[in-house]
Amino acid sequence: MREAADAAWERDWLRAIEAYQHALEIAPNDPQALAGLALSLMEAGRYDQALIAYERVSKLVPNDPLPHEKIAQIYELVDRPREAAAAYLRAAELHARRNPQRAIPYWEMAVYLNPDLLQAHLRLATLYEKEEATRERAVYNWLAIARLFQAHGQNSRADQVLQHALELDPINPTIRSAVEDFKRGLPIPPVPAPAYEEPPALKREDEEEGEEYEVVEEEAAHPPAEEAARHAMATLADLVWSGEVPQEALTTLVQAIDAQQIDEIEEALDLYNQVRESGLDHPALLFNLGLLYRQAGQVEKAVEALQQVMEQEEYAIAAHLELGQAYHAQSDGDKAAHHLIEALRLADERLNTQTDQQGYEHLIERLKEQTDEQVGELCQALIFYLNDPNWRTKLQNTLTGYAMRGKTAYVRDLVDLIIEGGRPEVAEIMQRIDQYLARGMPRMAMEEAHYAIQKAPDYLPAHRRVADLLVREGRTEEAAYKLNLVANTYLIRGNEEKAADLYAEVIDLWPADITPRRRVIEMLKKQGRVAEALNHYAKMADVYYTMLADPNRAIEVYREGLAYATQSKADPALTIPLLKGLADIESQRLNYRRALNYYRQVLEITPDDEQVALAVIQIGFQVGESREAIAALDTYLRQCAASGREDRMVAVLEEQVKQHPNVIPLRQRLAEVYRRKNRIAEAVEQMDAIGELQLEQGRTREAIQTIRRIIEMNPPNVEGYRTLLSQLETSNL
Repeated sequence: MREAADAAWERDWLRAIEAYQHALEIAPNDPQALAGLALSLMEAGRYDQALIAYERVSKLVPNDPLPHEKIAQIYELVDRPREAAAAYLRAAELHARRNPQRAIPYWEMAVYLNPDLLQAHLRLATLYEKEEATRERAVYNWLAIARLFQAHGQNSRADQVLQHALELDPINPTIRSAVEDFKRGLPIPPVPAPAYEEPPALKREDEEEGEEYEVVEEEAAHPPAEEAARHAMATLADLVWSGEVPQEALTTLVQAIDAQQIDEIEEALDLYNQVRESGLDHPALLFNLGLLYRQAGQVEKAVEALQQVMEQEEYAIAAHLELGQAYHAQSDGDKAAHHLIEALRLADERLNTQTDQQGYEHLIERLKEQTDEQVGELCQALIFYLNDPNWRTKLQNTLTGYAMRGKTAYVRDLVDLIIEGGRPEVAEIMQRIDQYLARGMPRMAMEEAHYAIQKAPDYLPAHRRVADLLVREGRTEEAAYKLNLVANTYLIRGNEEKAADLYAEVIDLWPADITPRRRVIEMLKKQGRVAEALNHYAKMADVYYTMLADPNRAIEVYREGLAYATQSKADPALTIPLLKGLADIESQRLNYRRALNYYRQVLEITPDDEQVALAVIQIGFQVGESREAIAALDTYLRQCAASGREDRMVAVLEEQVKQHPNVIPLRQRLAEVYRRKNRIAEAVEQMDAIGELQLEQGRTREAIQTIRRIIEMNPPNVEGYRTLLSQLETSNL
């Protein structure tokens, strides 16, 4: 992948294609490698292959609109506008699931390339008519919709649309002309689209890959059921104009949507059922029925409707959540828990690239061992958590925290967190703590924290808040002691994961205390949390070296960590801090060859580490390993060139020449860089010095070649070099 990225940077698309293909031989379904290959094929003009690659990407990441955008661009390049319009339409629908405003530029491009796309016109007309500033564009789209309905023989729908357009703008001459044509039986003529600037999201000139999305303010957050209901109502509204709804049910469907929007549950149920009886059995209709039945307390009917849509991607999370609440209302804890856990798992999958599937399986298995009271508490907590309007942000932040700590088995910890947050009476106390802190009243905050502990002694956030308040007061040791007690409690209860997390916080507060860190490492190793264990090995060694001034013990800990990494077959990247730590200590002790060996291992793992590359160069010259130093320097220079950092190349070479003025290969590389940057005088100066060194070393033939290269650069004093060359050639005969 690094080779491919370097090639792409240099716009060497054929080399990039080859490298990405090698990557895909190793990981055939890696979306990043496949997307890189698709882009390289596109840039190389191999459009047919690029289309195939982007189609594969779209299947691997079905919720990502970017592959469809690229497919549309390729179709534009090969002059296939209708296919391009269809691809833009797919991209728009994916954007619309999260924020309809993001979809507008893609719907616009779709109808620009194919003015006969009814669905896109419907979406645009509905959105544009909401704002006075875009009313003209709404009218244009409604007229296009009327024209398409008329062309397909749906004159009653065309008439409805024209009347709606007149209501929006009663004096618009274009609308009135279209109405007159329609009444006389003439075709409604195409209307030119109002002028508008191409949206930033689709401007592609001089644009970096990956920066194509326009920054748009996000809509207000909603619970899953409300999100799904909004999507369902929008879908049903589209159906009103698409011809899928029987004519006799059109008015009823519109009335049903209106009733649902104002929470007239019974009326909405009655109207939706009338629509269903007319023959419409769409997933959007079924979801709304299930949601309304659940809200009305008609559990059996809710279950019947929701089970039919729980496999639909748009409604899956909300359907399982609603089913869980329905069964919970009937005190069927087992079914409720299964659906609620599934809702959480699906939400996790939507936000997370690597989901702890095994953790969810174990969670369901453990339900058999739980009492009815414990299952009920879990259900109540999940309902409370997932019905929060900010559920997505809360869950995303939590999952990101686990990922940053390298924690892949996290479901048990996540559920503990959800259960702790599912106590509204304690949550209110915690909210008061935050209010007191915001007003600068830490004593009142501390009293509330102790009150929360009194109400719920096992409520972890309250204990942690006490520790936070102690830290604010500068009582760090007391805070560490407090958290240490809580960690010990969890350890006694058998929750080693929670205990390990708390011991880690103790270490952050009191880093010189080795005992809790040792305990954390052992627990993390037992739980298979390799990345976190290795991180603590590195930190513990650093404590020994920097805080306790015990380098020998630090070396022992670093080596112990490396042995554990080998035993656990850890990702080599996780060993880099350990290797760097050992190299640093050995350098400080002037054991340069040992340090060089550790730095070599780091470069094998991450060749683009500038700090390590420079250290290898420096130490290589110090211990007489000049060839290795030069090889490391060349690797580093290639990376600088690939990333466009030529100024950094010059600075590094100048510093190396300054430190090692008699090393000819260094001066040769600096001279070449100067020559490429057209800094001829400085290039000649370096070549001149090279020639003198070669003559001092008796390497006359090489000096002659050096003088010839100087003459080729035609410096101002070139005649002097020609004279010198003649003398050298004569003396060398």
